[in-house]
Amino acid sequence: MTLDNVVHLLNAVFDPLGGPLLVVLFYWFRFHTLKGTRSFTTKPFFVFGVAAFITPFMIVYALLPQKLSPLAAIWLLIFVWLIPFLPKVWRRFCQELAGIPASALTLRETLAASPFQVHSDDMLSLQRKLARVGYQIDDFRAVQSTAIQSRLLKISALMLHLERWAGSRESFMERNSDLYAELLAVYDSLCFRTVRVLKSSAEIYGAIMEDSQVEPNDWQALDQLSTRHSAVSQLQLAAQTAAGCMLEDLRKDMDSLLNNLLLFATRAALAGEWTLARSRRRLGAIGFTLEPSSPGIVKFVAIVAAFTFGWCLLWLLGSGKIVHVPGDQAAGVLRTLVTTPLQFILNFWLVYYFKRYYGFANETIFGRLPVGFILSIGLCSAVIFFPIQATFDFYQFPDRSYPDVVLRELPLLIFPWGIGAMTALLVQDSTWGRRSRKTRRLRDGLVFGGGMTVMLWMLLAIHQVIPMPVMEIVDRVSGWAFFLSFVLPTFLFGFIIGYAMIGSLREAAARCPVRRPVAASPALASA
Repeated sequence: MTLDNVVHLLNAVFDPLGGPLLVVLFYWFRFHTLKGTRSFTTKPFFVFGVAAFITPFMIVYALLPQKLSPLAAIWLLIFVWLIPFLPKVWRRFCQELAGIPASALTLRETLAASPFQVHSDDMLSLQRKLARVGYQIDDFRAVQSTAIQSRLLKISALMLHLERWAGSRESFMERNSDLYAELLAVYDSLCFRTVRVLKSSAEIYGAIMEDSQVEPNDWQALDQLSTRHSAVSQLQLAAQTAAGCMLEDLRKDMDSLLNNLLLFATRAALAGEWTLARSRRRLGAIGFTLEPSSPGIVKFVAIVAAFTFGWCLLWLLGSGKIVHVPGDQAAGVLRTLVTTPLQFILNFWLVYYFKRYYGFANETIFGRLPVGFILSIGLCSAVIFFPIQATFDFYQFPDRSYPDVVLRELPLLIFPWGIGAMTALLVQDSTWGRRSRKTRRLRDGLVFGGGMTVMLWMLLAIHQVIPMPVMEIVDRVSGWAFFLSFVLPTFLFGFIIGYAMIGSLREAAARCPVRRPVAASPALASA
């Protein structure tokens, strides 16, 4: 193969891929607002957030006029980032969808509130680790009975496992070696300071009790000692206050280090595992007792997507002899297989996210439904879905006026709006009161199936007034054929979705108390 052939081959490969690749790389770097952005959430959520963030820009790149050169199109999309407000808001929204940094912060708060017990396998290692600074552990129960010593034990266990992760050369530990070295230096200094403060406090209190001839369990004598006004008593009180201040300052420094260590360990666990459940198991190996995590939404959405895709494929194969897709056949078939699952994925994910983390998506304290959220979540889905629909309009009807097709197809957005509204209504905890699980599932199926059928009839009515290119699929279909090919499959499809999946979504979205996670500290946010 000659050099010219190699150059022609490279040109053939990079001419169609080079431009999109540059756009993807540019917005990939724009998505990373924190050092180690990936470590603030799980890998599937991170991939979803990046894909959602980059997709609109790639759609714009694909829809740019053919007369515009690829280089000009790339520069135009780069300059889009300079638009005030909108790109940054879109990035923040996609990061929130991906759980950045809410996933790591929430898991850190869970660790801080969970019980902790050192594993027996770590005892000897911790004893050797603390013995090098002069701290001997003779009784672990006694150690954990005091606030200072229990914090030291938890911090030491965290540092022990971080050292093991660093020794195994994990990618997160290597990328954040500077932060880990800083935490290690603070820990070493804190250990020596803890030993010094505990020894000084013990000597101070021992001297006070020895001079006053007071036993540690003689509370009446201790109370009388605190009320004396002699010079010796005042000196003892000053020494006691100084010892208490030293212990309080040490406790505050320990809490600060522990807070940073918990977030660092959480990020390391999220970066090293694919799922949240496996990350929690890894943190549980340190000594934390964590409750089983909720099933989450990733697996649920994957099941919904697989079922929806399979249903659409079976419908296309079964009705192929009755209905004919208008416009370009391949683009029309691809549109059915892609847009239908995507509508459910997008709406279920949005409803799950907002109901789980935001108060306005749940019932009020008086049990009233969030009507504003129910009506508006579908509009949010329709706005997000519009560029995808416009893209398929371009490829399915290339021989028609593109602006006219896009304008006439706008009523099709009633499906993402309706799916979002029905989902937001049905996932409310008080929708069916205290009915049995089977009754609730049956009603979910009837509502969803009926709603899907009503939206189909509404589109058909609109098509009689304003012809829609996509709805030309029903123009040459008889009444019974329309009922058997469209109405009945639509109702059955909606009924199965509602009966089998809305209940699971309702339970998953109600497992977490509604709250907004606190922001990361500046030191860790920039780490």
